[in-house]
Amino acid sequence: MRSLLVLPVVAGAALWWLRGRYLLVTVRGDSMMPALRPDTRVLARLGGRYRTGSVVVFRRESEFVQLMVKRVAARAGEPVPADCRAAVPDAVVPPGHLLVRGDNPGSSDSRTFGYVRESAVLGTVRAGTLRGRDRQDADVTR
Repeated sequence: MRSLLVLPVVAGAALWWLRGRYLLVTVRGDSMMPALRPDTRVLARLGGRYRTGSVVVFRRESEFVQLMVKRVAARAGEPVPADCRAAVPDAVVPPGHLLVRGDNPGSSDSRTFGYVRESAVLGTVRAGTLRGRDRQDADVTR
C-alpha cells in the first residue's frame, strides 16, 4: 500500500524539478521547415550553452510574438554571414549578441531584424516532442 502512495509523490517531485529546467514550446508557422513543422512541440532546456547551429528559443521585444524558435547563425566574435550583412553594420558579431536564421529561406530572422541579444535567449531546443490534435492555443506552456 505504501508503494502505491510513493509513486504519485515521486512523479510530482520529478515534474516540479523539470518545470524549472525545461520549457515546452509549440512551433507556429513554417519558418523552421523542414526541421520543425508547424504545431510541433519542442522541449527547450532553459539556460545552458548553445553554439552555432543550435536551435534556440528567445524573446523578441519588438515583435508581437512572445517567443521565437530559430537556429543560431553566428555568435559573438564570429563573422557575420553574408546573407545577414544587409541587416547589420558589422563584419563580426559584437559581444552580447548573436544572429539567428530560420531553416526556411523566407523566414523572418536576423536577415530582416538584425541582432538578438544573448540575454534574450531562454534556452536550447533539445527534442521535438508532440505533434497532433492535442495542441493548445498558447505558443508556450510551462
